Amino acid sequence: MKYVFLIITMFAFSLTTIARDFIHPGLLHSQEDLNRIRQMVEKDIHPAIGSYELLKKTPGASYDYMMKGPFENIARAGKYGYTKHPCESDCNAAYYNALMWNITCDGRHADKAMEILRGYARTLRKIHGPDDPLCAGLQGFMLINAAEIMRYTYKRTGYANGWTVEDTQQTEKMFREVFLPILTAFVEAKPYANGNWGGSVNKMRMAIALFSNDVDLYNQAVDFFYHSKDNGSLPNYISETGQLQETGRDQAHCMLGVGVLAELAECAWKQGDDLYGALYNRILKGYEYLSKVNLGYSNVPFKVWKDATGKYCNWQTVGKASLGEFRAVFEIAYNHYVMRRGLEMPYTEKVLQRIRPEGAGWTCDNPGFGTLLFYLGEAQPLPFEGQINEQLQYAWKGWKMEPPSLKPIKDELLLVNSGICMKKDKILYDAAKYPYIKVTFNHYPKGCKDGWLKICYSVNSAPEYWTFHEKDAVWKDKSTYVFSVKDMRSNNGTIFTEGKRQITLLLDFGTVGRVGIKNIVSITQKE
Repeated sequence: MKYVFLIITMFAFSLTTIARDFIHPGLLHSQEDLNRIRQMVEKDIHPAIGSYELLKKTPGASYDYMMKGPFENIARAGKYGYTKHPCESDCNAAYYNALMWNITCDGRHADKAMEILRGYARTLRKIHGPDDPLCAGLQGFMLINAAEIMRYTYKRTGYANGWTVEDTQQTEKMFREVFLPILTAFVEAKPYANGNWGGSVNKMRMAIALFSNDVDLYNQAVDFFYHSKDNGSLPNYISETGQLQETGRDQAHCMLGVGVLAELAECAWKQGDDLYGALYNRILKGYEYLSKVNLGYSNVPFKVWKDATGKYCNWQTVGKASLGEFRAVFEIAYNHYVMRRGLEMPYTEKVLQRIRPEGAGWTCDNPGFGTLLFYLGEAQPLPFEGQINEQLQYAWKGWKMEPPSLKPIKDELLLVNSGICMKKDKILYDAAKYPYIKVTFNHYPKGCKDGWLKICYSVNSAPEYWTFHEKDAVWKDKSTYVFSVKDMRSNNGTIFTEGKRQITLLLDFGTVGRVGIKNIVSITQKE
């Protein structure tokens, strides 16, 4: 009877496995996601619209994009290394145009995506080493997401140039016969690489499984995520403290590594499987640790890591390379854990306050544009045209200064340096509409030089400055200064223009220990 029960149980499991229907489109974006993205653009939802503006300006998102390939052989280095950048560009362009088609409903974007997909499906024959698993995993993931979108949103039944049965056959053949063997060879080999490799390989394996409705391959990808001995499995890449396998190496690879794990989890989420929640939200812990390290906190635990290969066990401290250089990988996890699940990610939130809106990913490493693609929050008020609105307690995006100047002190990002001086240019300012500039501090520096705030039209040729001295403030208290721009004269005696124009803000506090600024905003009247 035991054997009969076992056979029946296995048979039932087999039927369940075979009978499973995957949701399509269902990799990074479901149809519901694509509809939400389009609606946010149509309604000018801020901050998502900021990512859209960046996407729209990206050359690869244009329907006029000129395909660089297709190539019969591709690689990241070696004999065919010359194909790396042009092929990456093509893969991104296919994905970006697929997105733009769904956002704008302009068929020219759809046709461009189809041109690239069909070109590579008919031409690509082999992926060469070295680094062929990364080539297959990263470039392939962008290409297959484009294919998934176009297959289900641009069908021949509704469009003359739409997706056909032949497209399905050729594209699936390319992914399974050109990409999948490289991925399979990596999975079956003894672990030999840092964890971002395994994560990149596995997200593409899951994507191929979903695209080709291969339940067995999908289950294998999930099993790798949980149980593989490779550095790219979840428990081998992110520890219980959140430290990453590559934390001692550098921060760029860490951002790639957590990003690919989040992307795999997002694909699984579309199919009703919660890999985000695995090991008590281990991906969340990885993001929070990574964010805290790159924001400059010093009280982050670090231990020498014994990795799966035995080759990467000698990193003694947090890797300083690329420290604080945030990539566009944070929105995807934040919007899942915080907006979907109601959990907290305070340090990731600080990163997003600093980098929003997310722009393009690094080459083909990650999709990028997360503030558009994954944003699930409420609409935020758009900045008024011509108003200075620099919210600096966490976000110093666009300001030119030394990265180490920004340090967390008592959970606030303060500037810590001797000779603190920084600037931001290309700010549109309407002095007629907003004639007052208000500066609010959370830590006012004692002993700073007077005239720490300046504005100018240009600092490149014939610089002319309007300097605001503390004695000129029309209103102030312990933490706030309000200055009037009206009738202000420059070092050359010129009165500041009242119309809209591009300006540069300059802050120069001299030699002080630290300074914390909450915001610099232009206002209509003094307080």
